[in-house]
Amino acid sequence: MPAATSGLEVLIVDDEPKQRRGLAALVRSLRPDYRVHEAKNGKEALEMTQSRALDIVFTDIQMPLMNGMEFLESLNTISLKRRTKVIFVSVFHEFGLAQQALRLGANDYLVKPVSTDHLQPLLEDLEKQIAKEISHHTEAESLTNQLAHTKPVYVEHLVYKWMTEELSVSEQIELRSHTTFAGHGTVLIAETKSGSTKDSDREWRSMLKRAITQSLAPYANTLVLSPEHERERLYTVIEWKDHESSQTGLARLRTSLSQLEGIYNRSVGVGIGLDTMSLERDIRNCCDSAKSALAHLYYSPEGMWVAAKELEQLLRQAPTSMIAVKDTTALEEAVTAGSLEQACDALRAMMERIAAGYPTPFRMKCSAIQLLLTCMKRAELVIGDEMHRQIADRIDREIMEADTLRETVVIAVQLLSDIIVQMKKDKSSRSELIMQKCKEYLEDNLHEDLGLETVAQRFYYNSSYFSILFKNHFGQSFTDFLVKSRMQKARSMLLQSDLKVSDIAKQVGYKDIKYFNKVFKKLYLYPPDEFRRMFSS
Repeated sequence: MPAATSGLEVLIVDDEPKQRRGLAALVRSLRPDYRVHEAKNGKEALEMTQSRALDIVFTDIQMPLMNGMEFLESLNTISLKRRTKVIFVSVFHEFGLAQQALRLGANDYLVKPVSTDHLQPLLEDLEKQIAKEISHHTEAESLTNQLAHTKPVYVEHLVYKWMTEELSVSEQIELRSHTTFAGHGTVLIAETKSGSTKDSDREWRSMLKRAITQSLAPYANTLVLSPEHERERLYTVIEWKDHESSQTGLARLRTSLSQLEGIYNRSVGVGIGLDTMSLERDIRNCCDSAKSALAHLYYSPEGMWVAAKELEQLLRQAPTSMIAVKDTTALEEAVTAGSLEQACDALRAMMERIAAGYPTPFRMKCSAIQLLLTCMKRAELVIGDEMHRQIADRIDREIMEADTLRETVVIAVQLLSDIIVQMKKDKSSRSELIMQKCKEYLEDNLHEDLGLETVAQRFYYNSSYFSILFKNHFGQSFTDFLVKSRMQKARSMLLQSDLKVSDIAKQVGYKDIKYFNKVFKKLYLYPPDEFRRMFSS
């Protein structure tokens, strides 16, 4: 283990005490010098990030109050000195969500139960990453100090840091020596898509920066930043010269950018932060609100402007967009019936209903993914395993790559169409596949109260049709098949175990021992006890 990574701070997040303590104990046994903490949900874990610098977080996905996905989303908004490594610990059926988490910044995932063989190499890899980041951070700090008084770009670096995270005392003093932004103002973020070449991008960004500066010059003092790591964005700090200037200045800027868009045939989306009377005090809030406004351009056509103040009013008036399980019934039934047009209409209507509440783009996309995965559950009995996996991977990847709500809906409808088309292609082998899965289910659950209607419902069939399908496939009725399967298992347990007859009866689904004896004798001619005495070896 690299010396730089000794004594790391590690957090285990899981609402199940046994799982949480077990993983914590395993980490401590492999790394005794680690400081290992525990939290029972994402909300508690997020609070702990405020009080200690966490290096590694192992978190479950499904938890109360705040689940693992919401924790990761919130953690990504917090300014940390060094990025916390987040590892998702999931059960197999949460694999799709784990994949989704990786795309949102998680470092890896583990499948429960976690073993030493899987945890040991992961810890070694994380230690190497952290050691490398510490080294890079040290080098970056050294380089920053060297360039502080010689490179103008350092001023931009300071202003960007001022907008997005805390400055040290020395950095605050340095910033004041270069800028005087302190009064009434806001932050504006312009976003545009990259062009076909680097040269065209460089020219476009230069012209955009010039248009912003010149348009606002009569009304405000401005500083326009073009961060290298956010090449599609321009950040503008605006300090208005008087209280009446803001609306006039923004209107002129909008006209200038519109003209520039026409010349270059490119669009510009703009997010305008909340106004403040003290930029020095509220700059981060201005920047965060501008980012939020910009994110909600997801709901607008390209080239639109969104102001944080107007967005706040819109969100207050927006209806609740929660979807209950019963709300997906029409969609699921249409998928089961293979009704393409009806299913796509139902999906569009549900996405429109969710979008009416203006959730964050991330949450909107997650809702779309969840709706499609619900449809996939209806298809899993029909579609082959390999094709099922391929479509599931596409759902996660393609939905998350969408830039707008309109694009998200188009992609979601296309994916749903592909699911239904594939179901129809595989229809010829559908009955055989379902009957095989039904047989396996019955054999694994003989101890349960199994009825025709319950089993038919599990496999998404009308009970009458299911009964006919079952008899055609197995050559006997559902009831006869179930009784025979239970008696065969009971016979095997009588001959191969010392269990009491009453216990065996319960394990094959009979609570009434007298009725069990009667059914067994009818099939095997002897009562269970006598059958055991005569034929047990």
